[in-house]
Amino acid sequence: MKKYMNIILNVFLCSTLIMVIFGGEKNKTHSVEDLGISVGVGIGINKNGEGNIIYRVSTNANEYKEDGTVETLLGTGIGSTIGKTRENRQKKTGKDFFLGLSKIYIVDEEYAKYGIRDLIDVNFKNSVVNDNAFLVVCKGRNEDYLKYTSTGYDNSAEYISDMIKNSVNYNFFKEDYMVKDAFLSIDAEGKNVVSPYIEIMEDGIKIKGMAVFNKDKLAVILDTKDTKIMNMLRENKVKGILTIQKNSKEYVNYSAESKRKITCKKIDGKYTFIIDLDLKGEIVNNGLYEGMTVKTEPIQKFEDDMSKQVENMCIGFLDKMKKEYKVDLLQLGWVATAKYGRDTGVDWNEVVSNSEIKVNVKVHVDKLGRGQY
Repeated sequence: MKKYMNIILNVFLCSTLIMVIFGGEKNKTHSVEDLGISVGVGIGINKNGEGNIIYRVSTNANEYKEDGTVETLLGTGIGSTIGKTRENRQKKTGKDFFLGLSKIYIVDEEYAKYGIRDLIDVNFKNSVVNDNAFLVVCKGRNEDYLKYTSTGYDNSAEYISDMIKNSVNYNFFKEDYMVKDAFLSIDAEGKNVVSPYIEIMEDGIKIKGMAVFNKDKLAVILDTKDTKIMNMLRENKVKGILTIQKNSKEYVNYSAESKRKITCKKIDGKYTFIIDLDLKGEIVNNGLYEGMTVKTEPIQKFEDDMSKQVENMCIGFLDKMKKEYKVDLLQLGWVATAKYGRDTGVDWNEVVSNSEIKVNVKVHVDKLGRGQY
């Protein structure tokens, strides 16, 4: 046995030596000073006549100097295809461009309406692309966001990426807004791509809602109120804050985690969806229900009131989804196909818009903070 191990070791050492001697030129590495390392990418279009567009692809790239400093530069390529934008951009930079560390892709609203399939296709085929980069839709031009300066950050791409990443703590957001999630959802039956919608406000870049796609095209932009409700109904195990308020002094804030279960029934070709929401969390502050820390009745009253409020919010949202948006924002079609089979050829946006959707809400208070004073 020892003899065979020695033979294997000798073969391995000889192979390694041959690779070092003869493979040196093929395995050349770049120094970091020779690279422009992308941290953020923006995609937009310019309309050039009827049915003809020009792509604009911008990148925030970090360039590392020999003295140890880092400079972030914005480069833009234009072309009749996304591939040609790379050719155009490389003509204007002296660095070898590296795309694999991008943290975010910012898509112009106009390009999102036109269709993002080219972007998804070119990134899916590129094995170097960071699949965990966030995908967001912006109001206006992506270049304005990539050029934006944020206090405490070297570049805006890192700021926007952190903003999306930390949004999971409130507003019932989830982390499923990455390029890899778009790969999996864009053509899946009963599913759709969603991404945060951002805008430059007076006090900086903010999440202003959610962009929802139908296949590869932008279908709906939701405001923050509808975004919160959609996230509760669409996602499972997400966190957010809910409020009951009478006036500026009398209100209660409730921080909760939402668990969601969907049941689908099909009777005589008609679908019925039942969404059970279970909210569990703590009272952040209370100026509305007296005696919460010493009596059970005020807690029960709050749980009943909050259940009714959330249920009414959901009913109003579902009515708007079915009659105004006419898009399956909750991926209920995905639930139906999982139970009754795929490749049915039906339009799930139409089916869901004409289906009965019921919502049951339960609210539980498990913490009241440190108590009253």
